[in-house]
Amino acid sequence: MRKLRPKSEESLDLLLDTLCNVFGGIILISCLLALLTNSRPVRPKNDGANSDDNGRFLAERLEAATKELAGLRTILDKIKAQGNEDIQKLLVERDQLRATQIRLRQAAAQDHVNDGSNDDPVGNLTKLRSEVKALDLKIIDGQARTQASTAKERDLASRLQRLKTQIDETEAKRFEYVRFPREHTASKNNFNLILKYGEVYPLNHTDGRVFAGVTRDPPRSENFSAIPKKSAGWDLLQNRAAILEMLASCKQGGVYIALYVYPDSFETFRSLKELIYSAGLEYGFKIYPEHYKSRFGPKGSSPSPL
Repeated sequence: MRKLRPKSEESLDLLLDTLCNVFGGIILISCLLALLTNSRPVRPKNDGANSDDNGRFLAERLEAATKELAGLRTILDKIKAQGNEDIQKLLVERDQLRATQIRLRQAAAQDHVNDGSNDDPVGNLTKLRSEVKALDLKIIDGQARTQASTAKERDLASRLQRLKTQIDETEAKRFEYVRFPREHTASKNNFNLILKYGEVYPLNHTDGRVFAGVTRDPPRSENFSAIPKKSAGWDLLQNRAAILEMLASCKQGGVYIALYVYPDSFETFRSLKELIYSAGLEYGFKIYPEHYKSRFGPKGSSPSPL
């Protein structure tokens, strides 16, 4: 017996289906590869570096929201005053129209009774009905305008409430509530750090050498004023390794960190506290005015650890 052979047209259809499936798979794989290569991880923001920008951004948002709130309040007051006047006018006009409608109906009925069947009452009644219908449409239009004014007033009230909530949330972000722990009696030696110009200035290195970024006045006296040199201290990012090494040496030496903070370095103070906590050290601090010169000597006092 002869073998049954498939028709040529059917074999060509199968070949075309196979080719289409192959090309479709290649295109799908190419699209997936393109998506995977284009996706990049989002780098976390540096809270310490962008804190000033965040503060300015929050202040700008607060100012814009306050201006918009004042404008919306003015618009709401105008709409309330205007809406009340329009509603009162519409109500008066509606009452007048209803009274006119009743009067016309009564007059038409009276005329029909007095005149008998001499006049055409059908035409008069049709005219009166058209006038009444026009008056009814006018009343409906007034009611629709009143409802639209009420809806607009409710919408403005809800927008005002949302703005108040947004302002409260923005105000809450601008404040930071800090609770200071009690001071402990200083039973350890202190290692002095000055925080100014957003940088860290050790008074000495852990091996006893004088830190070059601090000018001593007078230079070789036990009692001296410490004057930090701008851009000569340690930056928390660029000199992080040196700061961590210093804190590790302080931990081994059994000392606590005494911090002298100037107003331009509060952010540096907050970031340095985290490193001190991580190193397992205690710390105490004093806050100096902007142009205050800190003095050091054998008989001076240091901030007690917290």
